Amino acid sequence: MNPIREYRLKRKLTQEELAEMVGVDRSNVAKWETGVHKPRADMLVLLAKVLQCSVDELLREGAG
Repeated sequence: MNPIREYRLKRKLTQEELAEMVGVDRSNVAKWETGVHKPRADMLVLLAKVLQCSVDELLREGAG
């Protein structure tokens, strides 16, 4: 499972809720979770804070 999706689900957040918390469209979150796009470095820091994990955890491949 994609690490962003994994941590989002652990926090019981929808894609829309996460998008609002980090200031992007829901479609951006969907693209990150499917691997179509990767978040920018500055966005990774914010995502890690919101999802209560480390940037390293968000960058790991084959999470799950």
